[in-house]
Amino acid sequence: MILDTGVCSVFRAVNNNQFTGGKPVRAYALLFQSWYGELSFETSPTRPTEGRRELRTDARIRVHQNRLIRQNDAVVLRQIETMADRDPSDVLYNVQRAWHGADKDSGEQITDLSLEITQP
Repeated sequence: MILDTGVCSVFRAVNNNQFTGGKPVRAYALLFQSWYGELSFETSPTRPTEGRRELRTDARIRVHQNRLIRQNDAVVLRQIETMADRDPSDVLYNVQRAWHGADKDSGEQITDLSLEITQP
């Protein structure tokens, strides 16, 4: 699959409090930037099973492999360096699922991300 839709930015929430024992102050650190391709997806599973956590999927993308990406990281589908650079029209996504593996056709190492909108 050709990753030519655009460049995405992946952020990790970090505690930015300078004082030990103080209330956590959430900030976002840039984790990764990559070209991405959009993947097909379904909004609900066809056969939900008992005991399975149901996740909402608003978008799925494929990026170059980065095994540091995990659930609850934040994604913006645009190249930005900090969250302060985010435009109000940018949608903020939350990673619901990250799958790390190889593309079946090319053998390229990839990461597929299932995303949920957290801020329109």
